[in-house]
Amino acid sequence: MTTTAQEKPAARSARAPQADARPVDAAGISRREFLYYIWGASMVMLLGAGGGTILWYLLPRFRSGEFGGDFFLPGAQLPAVNDPPQDNPQGRFWFSNTAEGVMALYKVCTHLGCLFKWVDTNERFECPCHGSKFHANGLYIEGPAPRSLDRFEVTVVLNDGSQITSDENGIVHLGDPSQVTEFIVHTGKRIKGPAAGQGYA
Repeated sequence: MTTTAQEKPAARSARAPQADARPVDAAGISRREFLYYIWGASMVMLLGAGGGTILWYLLPRFRSGEFGGDFFLPGAQLPAVNDPPQDNPQGRFWFSNTAEGVMALYKVCTHLGCLFKWVDTNERFECPCHGSKFHANGLYIEGPAPRSLDRFEVTVVLNDGSQITSDENGIVHLGDPSQVTEFIVHTGKRIKGPAAGQGYA
């Protein structure tokens, strides 16, 4: 049976609505949106992992017993008041007990970074490089150093387990030294010395 020219458009128009009908899913996301989400999540994960790794390597981590970490000194190691300070080469500090209290002095001169030493005959610290001089508590006496010696924060552990931390000047005021179990010198927490000719606040 042959189809006339008038029947062809009618058949075509009958099929047209079926070709244009598309399934509509209002709750779903398009392929492009899905790829954006995947790309964004992968970038967040990559940056998070990279940032964490960088922080892990940049932040200093020091073990106790190495400079920058904590040094544990037995309470019996405390020198008597006004005795010569004790040198601790590993921690790079002098452990000093004065009438003011106990302190740990960073053993690097504030002038050009030389290692100063205690001179028994003069009862003071003297820098062999340029002649800067300091009291047993680290305060400036004379010389080209621009400020007094730096101190480290110190924590004292008592027999009952309580702790005393040094004040803002790095000094620990002890009541009864016989109650001290140990001293903890925090070489990662340095307290900057005041300008030459000035005392600690």
